[in-house]
Amino acid sequence: MKVLSKHNLIASFGVLFFLVLICFIGYWTPRENFNQFISLYFAAFIVFYAIWLNKQGWNFKLFFGVAVIARLILLLAVPELSNDFYRFIWDGEMMVSGINPYAHVPNELISQQPFYSDLYMRTLWHGMGELSQANYSCYPVFNQVLFAIPAYLFDSIQANVIFYKLMLIAADIGVVLVGKRILEQLQKPTHLIWLYALNPFVILEFSGNLHFEGVMIFFLLIGLYGVLKNNWMLGAVGFALAIQIKLIPLILLPFMLKKLKWQGALGFVAFTLFLVIGISLFLLNESFYNNMMTSVNLYFHTFEFNASVFNLFREYSFATLGYDNIAKDGPLLSKITMVSLALLALFRSYLEPKDLFTASLFALGIYYLLATTVHPWYVATLLILSVFTAYKFALIWTATVMLSYFAYSNPDFAENGSLIFLEYTLVIAVAVYEIIKNTKSINFGVQFKAFFGK
Repeated sequence: MKVLSKHNLIASFGVLFFLVLICFIGYWTPRENFNQFISLYFAAFIVFYAIWLNKQGWNFKLFFGVAVIARLILLLAVPELSNDFYRFIWDGEMMVSGINPYAHVPNELISQQPFYSDLYMRTLWHGMGELSQANYSCYPVFNQVLFAIPAYLFDSIQANVIFYKLMLIAADIGVVLVGKRILEQLQKPTHLIWLYALNPFVILEFSGNLHFEGVMIFFLLIGLYGVLKNNWMLGAVGFALAIQIKLIPLILLPFMLKKLKWQGALGFVAFTLFLVIGISLFLLNESFYNNMMTSVNLYFHTFEFNASVFNLFREYSFATLGYDNIAKDGPLLSKITMVSLALLALFRSYLEPKDLFTASLFALGIYYLLATTVHPWYVATLLILSVFTAYKFALIWTATVMLSYFAYSNPDFAENGSLIFLEYTLVIAVAVYEIIKNTKSINFGVQFKAFFGK
């Protein structure tokens, strides 16, 4: 019988401890108990990173097994850090009932029959909270189709939740497999994918809290892999489906064009938009589209959570105007973001395959730095992009962003400015250090030639 080495024995105990921590967070940590949550999370993050650093003797199958088990542990856990899943189920029930999910806000329907007397629908309505109750659905059409599948099969919140979790676990498995192919294409170590797949942040936010960014990331990687291989049709399909889960990949489209030859770039954009619009037409007309965008625009005009630069604008508005001027500051920051991304796409050359991912990473980084709302799960897209680059500030962010959950420990969801300052100070400091370390001076002659294809 083969005796375990001291190193393997320690690693095995580390994995067991990691899984126990995930279990305690998922099943026995209410979001109101911030101290317990953040202590267990930081412990899980430290153990995860220690496992990754001491990867001698670990092969792909072992890491894969641990990643899947960690997700399956949470299969029966009710999401604790987010109540979005109630809205997912509600929208799915609308689809199954033949009601367009963009046609009504839940408050309009819950006061009418048959919804008013339906205990199941009233439970969903109560669970989603006041914000969701009063607004139209903001989830794109393909995402709505995914919501409808378990709603058609089950009339149970628990069954819907389990089905969503299986979807997200399958998506994460897909991310690992496609990510491995991309790393091989870039000639980078394949073990880098475990910075994403074993990260407790990803496990808790997707398999735990049911955020469909996990599905979006899977399709986004398919799109990026297609562009990387100069297969514009595969790239377009991946990007279109990613956009139909979450709209955020739209801002990355300009960064794909320089990697493709002009004929491919034209076909890529045209086919992506054709698919996005074609899928949208199944549920959206002008009125329903406007309803959806009304909710989307709340993220720029009304919502405030875990912001960085916007918080400085807000403090200035309070000091000079005496009130929060988000109605003007939010759109202004959005315009600054768009200009910054246009300049980044226009004047930065992307001569190496890895530049595709670096450009996307910094584009999203700028977007979130200037956003009024940065929920923790948003950082997952930055994390997966960083896996393929020399930059790891997003990995630090997956640790510090969880400090924002302090707001959930208060009945009025008041944020802690000191914790937000700590979160962004650490992330920006690491990012600046990495930029100085990795970025060479820009040769504008090379940029000019690269832009015009010479």
